[in-house]
Amino acid sequence: MISFLFLKRMIKRSYSTTIYFLIASIILLIINIYEIVTIKIILPFILISLLMSPSFFGIMFSSLTVSLFIDDRQNGLLEFFIAEGIKSRKIYNEYVLAFLLISIPITVIVSIILGLLVSNLYYMILILINSIGISWMIIPPSLYLSYLQKIAGSSRSPLGTYIGFTILLSYIYSGTIIKSAIGIQNLMLYAGITILLIAILLTIVIGYTIKSEKLIP
Repeated sequence: MISFLFLKRMIKRSYSTTIYFLIASIILLIINIYEIVTIKIILPFILISLLMSPSFFGIMFSSLTVSLFIDDRQNGLLEFFIAEGIKSRKIYNEYVLAFLLISIPITVIVSIILGLLVSNLYYMILILINSIGISWMIIPPSLYLSYLQKIAGSSRSPLGTYIGFTILLSYIYSGTIIKSAIGIQNLMLYAGITILLIAILLTIVIGYTIKSEKLIP
């Protein structure tokens, strides 16, 4: 599959950055574990803060995916794929899939660890749904904006990264407003499902708007 090739190239071309993201995610995971172990009672604010570690890697890794897309477009690889008869929508979907291939497994692993530590299956599901949704929602608009640019600019901090951090920080802020555990759980359930559905819808809709001639610089 092309997506596995993209994933391998993403890691190889930015090996040190990938390691940095992994280390940063592990540090955030350790902080989350420390919160669980020392506080013991999972307050509403703490429940939302547990989204930090599983979401962080996905949010930051989006920049590597977009960087690879821009490089491949500029160096003619996308033009080669199109010449070989690969549809533009499939090319776009392969980049999204490459992102999900590394983002989802890490999100699942971290969510399971946190869920086991809090001994609450429902919390684990809430963390998993929200983390995957936040991470996934980043990549379609980031790739689309890069696709619209004739001359690629800097891709170190694509718009999708800011969207992801905005959603995450909004969640954390809401934990200081909503005091009841039920309120926070309902927020995370309905907002998490909504964000995940929007991410899937964006992926599908944007895929149909990608045109072969615009992928060629």
